[in-house]
Amino acid sequence: MPMNNMTGSDLQVRNHIIELLAKRRNYQQELIDLTGRYQYVVFYGIGEVFNTMISTWEECIGRKIDYCCDSDKAKWGKCFRGIKCISPEELTAIKDKCAVFVTIGEFKPVFNFMTERGFPSVNLIFKYDLAASCFLSSHDHNEIADRLCKVYSCLSDRQSQKVFNSIVARVLGDGKNIEIMVDVCEKHQYFPADIIKLSEHESFVDIGAFNGDTLRDLTARTHGKFDQVFSFELDAINFKALQENVRLMPECDRIKIYNVGIWDSECDITYSIGQSQSTVGAGEAHGHVVRLDDALKNEKITFIKMDIEGAEPQALRGSQNIIRSQKPMLAICIYHDFKHLWEIPLYIKELVPEYKIYLRHHTNLEYETVCYAII
Repeated sequence: MPMNNMTGSDLQVRNHIIELLAKRRNYQQELIDLTGRYQYVVFYGIGEVFNTMISTWEECIGRKIDYCCDSDKAKWGKCFRGIKCISPEELTAIKDKCAVFVTIGEFKPVFNFMTERGFPSVNLIFKYDLAASCFLSSHDHNEIADRLCKVYSCLSDRQSQKVFNSIVARVLGDGKNIEIMVDVCEKHQYFPADIIKLSEHESFVDIGAFNGDTLRDLTARTHGKFDQVFSFELDAINFKALQENVRLMPECDRIKIYNVGIWDSECDITYSIGQSQSTVGAGEAHGHVVRLDDALKNEKITFIKMDIEGAEPQALRGSQNIIRSQKPMLAICIYHDFKHLWEIPLYIKELVPEYKIYLRHHTNLEYETVCYAII
């Protein structure tokens, strides 16, 4: 947004962002310095957050994780990702020697447990903010501020602005407010009632369908009354679970499933094998990707959802004809990369200027921020 086209409010937002950028934390260095002061590094909570964090930690921090810990007795003494799991009692015995990182979404009970027992270092860890820290050190801050300000100016309600401010403060701030995302967390991901109004004739496209979790939510919300669903899942393991779950659904005759990903061109591609997360473009597995504009070019589409681990910009480019011509409701994840906070909303507005843009956040951590677009 050119400076001479800014309103007073826009300029105030931009100046605030510039100030935050100038004072931004070096999150990567903070974690390196913090862990250097303790004998042990411990991740508390063995689940999805734990599993997706390991490789990022090793790549960005370079310090081994000495132990993991969990309240589940069945996990004690076993190894997860090559890391031994100890009990909370064993962890308490070495508390003064540990930097503990809580790797579960419902983190407050764990924080309270450790605070009451005098743990000196209890922390959250933000995978995508680590990557953002590296990105910000090598990009022009004035350009970033301009684009963030442009996004802010097109948000359609105060809650969207509140979510935006929380993300910017989390990425650029001092990290002291551990509840910064708790304060804006809402339920009903992909279907917030104040934004998405479902009819009995939806033609829903689920890109990154996983095992059918969003599909199950859709069928429950519509009581099975919809026209059709097109579910795309690249990961072969996830697709097998999706296939089995759809087979058991009463609405299966109106659900089409595809073991391909959505991209901006048709090609073979590699991806990392995951459970709920499979990163396109890197990894040991091989799959096929297509353009949505080609796969569904003759279909009526009313709603597109995307959660594809950072490949959303490419998938949007491969869906641009459908989006321009049919103007479906959109629910696009923007949390995988800090620059998606501006790239995705601005691209959607470029495709269809009359879209109203909303942001909502759906977990207590950095995960599951969604950009919604409706006419």
